[in-house]
Amino acid sequence: MKPLIRLLLHAGWAPLAVLVFHRLIQHTPFREPLDFVMHYSGGLAITYFLWHALDFFGHWLGQLTLFARYLFAFALACTVGVFWEFGEFASDIFLHTHIQYSIGETMRDLIADATGATTTLMLLLLGRWLRGGK
Repeated sequence: MKPLIRLLLHAGWAPLAVLVFHRLIQHTPFREPLDFVMHYSGGLAITYFLWHALDFFGHWLGQLTLFARYLFAFALACTVGVFWEFGEFASDIFLHTHIQYSIGETMRDLIADATGATTTLMLLLLGRWLRGGK
């Protein structure tokens, strides 16, 4: 199986599942109460995907140390969260939606993204430790 297909099957399901769930609740009364959970889940999912994507891009990036891989996955996941917020802002400006209510809400979203990313990396580290460092 080709590496990109393998990556999408192995890890692409995670962000796709979050996007589908987000789409399902987007225009319901549940959107606002689940906003933090959605961003947290997005941080979890995109970090899981990016962690595995770093293997796929290894021939361009070179072999990363374990620390660099954790750092790179975290930074990329947080960057995705920032660009998601840019998208929400652009939607509010150009499509006249009302996704972002305040700077406080936007900052909570970014905190949820980063917390989700940290959780994923901690779980990956725990799994590595439980397998004896392999």
